[in-house]
Amino acid sequence: MKQIKKVKRCRICKSRDLYKFLDLGEMPIPNGFLREEDLPKKEKYFPLACLFCRNCNLVQLADVVNPDIMFKDYVYIPSGSKLLMNNFYNLACDAYKKLNLSKSSLVFDIGSNDGSLLSFFKGLGTRVLGVDPALNLAKVAKERGIPTEVGLFSRTLAKKIVSKHGQADLITATNVVAHIDDLENLLDGIRLLLKDQGLFICEVHYLLDLITKNEFDTIYHEHLSYFSLKPWKVLVEKHGFEIDEVRRINIHGGSLRLTLRKKSGGTHCKTVKYLITLEERSGLYTEDTYRQFAGRILALKTELKSLLVNLRAKGKKIVGLGAPAKANVITNFFDIDPQVLDYIADATLYKQGRYTPGKHIPIYPEERIFADLPDYSVIFTWNFANEIIQKYRKTGTKFIIPIPEVKIV
Repeated sequence: MKQIKKVKRCRICKSRDLYKFLDLGEMPIPNGFLREEDLPKKEKYFPLACLFCRNCNLVQLADVVNPDIMFKDYVYIPSGSKLLMNNFYNLACDAYKKLNLSKSSLVFDIGSNDGSLLSFFKGLGTRVLGVDPALNLAKVAKERGIPTEVGLFSRTLAKKIVSKHGQADLITATNVVAHIDDLENLLDGIRLLLKDQGLFICEVHYLLDLITKNEFDTIYHEHLSYFSLKPWKVLVEKHGFEIDEVRRINIHGGSLRLTLRKKSGGTHCKTVKYLITLEERSGLYTEDTYRQFAGRILALKTELKSLLVNLRAKGKKIVGLGAPAKANVITNFFDIDPQVLDYIADATLYKQGRYTPGKHIPIYPEERIFADLPDYSVIFTWNFANEIIQKYRKTGTKFIIPIPEVKIV
């Protein structure tokens, strides 16, 4: 595959009737954190723009970056967040009870990362197996006792797993379906791997929350699709699945937890009809909604940048809290660099000592905050704002929350 592929047809319905509504310009890979020796080298930049399909209403990126560039050495891990780990624990317990899993049951996780979710299923006594393209994270998972295949999930890999381990009782994919370009290959592989009475549970960012809460920073190269329920329903029914259950959850600024089963004609999830009606009333199926969203983001850019520049002019020390991919979208699109932000503190060991892509803001361990006592701290992990504020409240810093609107706490 080339480094980048232009999207000419909708990923779900193959329509060419695509409306570009938000262009964030050329950006580096948001999880492409740099080591010091990499700073003099020329970084690769890729276009980042969004399309709205007027036919099935899927929102998707206009360009697809080769996954090998993004995922071979990956620095995002969920185990650093109590909220994410609690979410995984609740998912595991609910699924274990619903399917009446046992020690002979197989749970398979797509995009298994460091094995965080599977560790809960292993603790409940089931067999577990993950797949992830990141060599560094697969190594961590294996060291934790979580068997992990290194690679991208596909029909071919599904056949290999079935021949070696048998079909899965449960397949999970949390915050990973949006990363996958070939959704038909994904669902065909899941259908091959899943037992007839098994379940597929996935979590995806919910487009309704993204639009209404101005969560533009969750739009980056890794996230190829932004799902509302209507196009999701079209996609899964096309591949022989039906929605057994759907829940709105607060993770990542607002997500859907979707439970699918192979079509039987026996399930009728009332929440599906309710959410599709809500989406229609909220304007998710009209392009004017996306035009207005783009306008709000441009206004947000002006407001936050002006605030930071003015505080800096007054001699205030400003740092960032958390270095997720979304922070790199904000710093690059809003043009926030080390002249404005001294550094970013992050608890993830993989990121400490590195620099943010594009703007080259240094990343330090979170202990630095307690020594420096900055005047202001921008919470880039705004979806965990309460957790972050409690952690750093004793420093006396004032917190700037950039999303959904600029707010000082």
